[in-house]
Amino acid sequence: MSTFINIHTLISHPSSMMNRDDSGLQKTAIFGGSTRSRISSQCLKRAIRQSDLYKNSVEELSIRTNKLDELLEFCIQHFPEFDPKQIEDVLVNLGSKVNKDKKTGKRQFDAVQPYSLGAIREAINMVQAGTELKELKKIVQLPTIDVALSGRMDASCPERNVEAAMSVAHSLTTHSANIEVDWFTACDDLAEQGSGHIGTNEFSSGVFYRYASINVDLLARNIKKSVAETSGIINTMICCFAQVSPNAKQKTFAAHNLADFVLVTKSNQALSLANAFRKPIENSGSVMEASITSLVLHYEKLVNGYGLDSKAIALDLTDSMQSNVISNVQMINDIHFDLVEDCNG
Repeated sequence: MSTFINIHTLISHPSSMMNRDDSGLQKTAIFGGSTRSRISSQCLKRAIRQSDLYKNSVEELSIRTNKLDELLEFCIQHFPEFDPKQIEDVLVNLGSKVNKDKKTGKRQFDAVQPYSLGAIREAINMVQAGTELKELKKIVQLPTIDVALSGRMDASCPERNVEAAMSVAHSLTTHSANIEVDWFTACDDLAEQGSGHIGTNEFSSGVFYRYASINVDLLARNIKKSVAETSGIINTMICCFAQVSPNAKQKTFAAHNLADFVLVTKSNQALSLANAFRKPIENSGSVMEASITSLVLHYEKLVNGYGLDSKAIALDLTDSMQSNVISNVQMINDIHFDLVEDCNG
């Protein structure tokens, strides 16, 4: 039976617009019959991958691209010891089908895929040692941490597929959201009066519930390490979900906020607590505190009602949490479990 680390955070953002749809409007979702502001899981995962907090904790980031020629230039700069033609041959055989853009004339893969400089270097060395180019894709190489967490799907070569060890939900406000419109002007300093441009931005504010679940055993298999050796990665992800926010429109809104409440559970199943907010929290002056109470009570009901094997620890910066089944901690770096123990340990 697998062990899961479930990460739950409540983070309050003032006026912001960190995730937009294809029309440039604030992303929303209907939940429990009411409109909520939403930040997509893809948006949040990319913000985490690009954050200094994450970059400083992993050995290598993957390069996600479908641009063959640009990737080739990048690799030539990083591998001056290798012949550029050999690098090109390796990339063509590692990636998916190659097409040429009719407008630019540049070559592209037919899908965006994650590439690792370490894996590319290893592949070049293998070719120099006698491995045939056409066999490269079938050789399973150790994935980077972000691929081990978020997965990889390559329809042209199933051997390269990596099942994601982490599931991430779309973040929703715990309460009904009021989507507002900001009229802005760009003043022309050389005009006698008026502005050079007038436009609008949608924005909202609220307490967002973030949830992610990490299958610890699958993560260990993906990176070919022991369960105990995944603890550093997991603690990094806990910190990231509490401290990292998307960058969109931050120069305009500066919603640089950290989580007020972090709840981490260890159990034998993935477990979202989003239904704690199916009935939206009242929009009053204590939305965060009421959200914490609802989240903790819902967790306790699930544990008691289903007899779940689950342990929980939390960081509460509001001092509003009261629970008999959750241990409180003083700092976010103290939020970790002995992953070698059973869930009942």
